[in-house]
Amino acid sequence: MAELVLTGQIHGQTTTLCNFTISVDGGAPVGPGSVVLDQSIFTVPDTDTAIDIEADAVDQAKYGTLTAHLDIDASGGVTATFPPVNSNWPDPTVTSSADGQVITMTVHFAPLRDATEQARLSLAQTGSDYPGSPPAPSPGDMSFRTPGVSLPPLVYGVPSAIDTTCIASPAVDSGAIQVQVQTLSPFGETVVLRLPGVTAPQLVAVHWPAGVSRDPGAPPAAFLVYFHPGMAQNSPAFYDDPRDRHDPTTGQTYPFGWDYQFFGLLNYLQYIGDPFLTNPFAKGLALQLENAAHNVVLVLPLMRVAGNPCDETGSFADAGFLQEYLPEIQAFMFRRKGNFQFGPIGRLGMASFSSGHAALTCFLGGATNQAHPLYLDTLQEVYLFDPHADLVSETLAPLAQVAAWAARGTSASKIARLYTQNDPAQLAPLLGQLGVTAPGPAPFDAATADDRSSLTSLPLAAWNALAAQQGGTVPYANTGQVHQVIPALMLTDAMRRSQF
Repeated sequence: MAELVLTGQIHGQTTTLCNFTISVDGGAPVGPGSVVLDQSIFTVPDTDTAIDIEADAVDQAKYGTLTAHLDIDASGGVTATFPPVNSNWPDPTVTSSADGQVITMTVHFAPLRDATEQARLSLAQTGSDYPGSPPAPSPGDMSFRTPGVSLPPLVYGVPSAIDTTCIASPAVDSGAIQVQVQTLSPFGETVVLRLPGVTAPQLVAVHWPAGVSRDPGAPPAAFLVYFHPGMAQNSPAFYDDPRDRHDPTTGQTYPFGWDYQFFGLLNYLQYIGDPFLTNPFAKGLALQLENAAHNVVLVLPLMRVAGNPCDETGSFADAGFLQEYLPEIQAFMFRRKGNFQFGPIGRLGMASFSSGHAALTCFLGGATNQAHPLYLDTLQEVYLFDPHADLVSETLAPLAQVAAWAARGTSASKIARLYTQNDPAQLAPLLGQLGVTAPGPAPFDAATADDRSSLTSLPLAAWNALAAQQGGTVPYANTGQVHQVIPALMLTDAMRRSQF
């Protein structure tokens, strides 16, 4: 006979908060013959045996049930197989003794689920894959949305951008915004993960660049959490539109409604046309990271329509939650490459665009957060992209929170950047918050001597001049268009100047 020894891990630590059963050769499930500390021990035949394993977490809502299958052949060889989407089990370890074989297996419980394929299918403009019960047109007809991109994507990810306008380095020189044309080809993996039991965000998109190692012994990965604008300002015309494809489980538009999926996730990950000449609304965040040649993992939480920004942001406004879930994202992606190590993440950055600054303020302004190590030390870079467009008074509030964060904890290595279309006459209070001085008329980049704090002024007139020079279909005739192009290009500049 052989022994099968099963253990569970949560957050990289062995746990007793799980129960194991096995079925031998299709028989009824049975529990372990003995439990020693965190080990569940079963006696099993050592040849010609098929064993099905079920691991039930005590907290089912968060961790669920995981399964595996073992085959022991006539010679005692052990082969393990797992569900196709299951990367929670490393291969078993088999040792021999005078009493027979000992087969040892560990299951890694995780609070994350791979929702990439469901997110991909949610973008289909036709079909009956998510029926729901909305009024005409038919539930599968999303032709009333015309995004100008083939949907659903064959593979959920970020396509290359050919001959695309990118911000140059430096971004501002000789009194003008500088751009260059490049072809951007992202290398890495993009997934959508679901967070069970969480009100918001229930989904996060993660882009993991190929340059961020996932091999055994890999160092902690650097992360950038990006807060897109709040959803409520565009509801109910978007996000709550009854024609949007519904989540077939809950009957709700969140989180798998078409608008949430397209405007909340895909439109931020990729470019759809040239971001300066034709379509500044798509932000190409993954492509901008690639262009900056800094290896950092992008995490894009999908906020939901709510009565206030902190409810839209939900759990991502809580440092304790991020302290738990960012390492879980790292571990999830490590396991997809066969690396089962668990540990803290590396350097953390946060960025926000437009009313997304309110979501960032929910995090930076939380009294409990301000005493948390993730706020004080792990978070090292913050970027604000045109908060409230040209309303300086509204920009001061989030900037005050950024300045307070920059002065606390491990302050000597913190970086704060503001990109705004405000002109010099409006900027005096903002310059004071960052401790920088305007070097002359806009456009300009004002930075401290060590370049750890900066304010980049990119007003409408400068974009108009550039548009006239480059020739494109976007007129840049109002501040709203400038509001869109700043985050579509300037993350590249922030990342180039980062310490990632």
